[in-house]
Amino acid sequence: MSHLDHTPSTPGKFKIDKSPYPYNRVRWPSSLAKLTFWSFVFIGLIFLFFYRPPSSSTNPLRYDPSRRSLRTSWGGSTWEKWVRASARSRSRKGFSVLVTGAWFVGTQVSATLKRRGDGVLGLDNFNDYYDPSPKRARQALLERAGVYIVEGDINDVSLLKRLFKVVQFTHVMHLAAQAGVRYAMENPSSYVHSNIADLVSLLEVCKDANPQPAIVWASSSSVYGLNTKVPFSEQDRTDQPASLYAATKKAGEEIAHTYNHIYGLSLTGLRFSLFMGHGVDRIWLTSFSLEVF
Repeated sequence: MSHLDHTPSTPGKFKIDKSPYPYNRVRWPSSLAKLTFWSFVFIGLIFLFFYRPPSSSTNPLRYDPSRRSLRTSWGGSTWEKWVRASARSRSRKGFSVLVTGAWFVGTQVSATLKRRGDGVLGLDNFNDYYDPSPKRARQALLERAGVYIVEGDINDVSLLKRLFKVVQFTHVMHLAAQAGVRYAMENPSSYVHSNIADLVSLLEVCKDANPQPAIVWASSSSVYGLNTKVPFSEQDRTDQPASLYAATKKAGEEIAHTYNHIYGLSLTGLRFSLFMGHGVDRIWLTSFSLEVF
């Protein structure tokens, strides 16, 4: 049979192929289209079943490149890398300091230690007792200086243990506390939580650390209470607190004494009085704290 017998009845819509395999040439474009179609279908199914969009809930750091602070969620290799970098001293004889509380004093102490060449890591829960905006501004200031702040609660013992596992802190500057006198009448439990339970949680982790860090912590001149003698002295009576805030600070001093007696922890309490202004603490309070170290 001649190949002309395969010519369609509608001339002009089919070009005669002189190849000995006319059917293969005719069907090839259709096969290629089907192959392409099913390839896209297969790729689409793979994308549908195996691709998962990134979610902040699955990222333990909830990392935002525009913000380098360590947010409430913690853990993972990147988190540990940030913690180590912040706490690393520039010299072998330098300190590695955990500073709790990113407020007025804590910011100045952290910045001064970092400029001196020490490693510094911050820890704060950023509660709203004070307007958190100044805290966030100080946080950004510290981040530019290379001081990272872990956002978390000191009563989170698992977080504290993880920090001490990642970094061998030589010192702890414990400045975090629930401040204020009048607020104690509205929310007394917050003072027990922040001024007593926080301190115990921190000391429990520090006593098990190897080596044990030296601890400087914020007490208050309010422990002198109803004492009318001025000026105050460390030998004055402190058994007549005039507020719940003062009572929790006095309790903290007794707790510190106990941990020193039983576990040999090095503890120094600073009975801060009122301070204010942009640079007051930089002039005397920060220098004094560094001398204690």
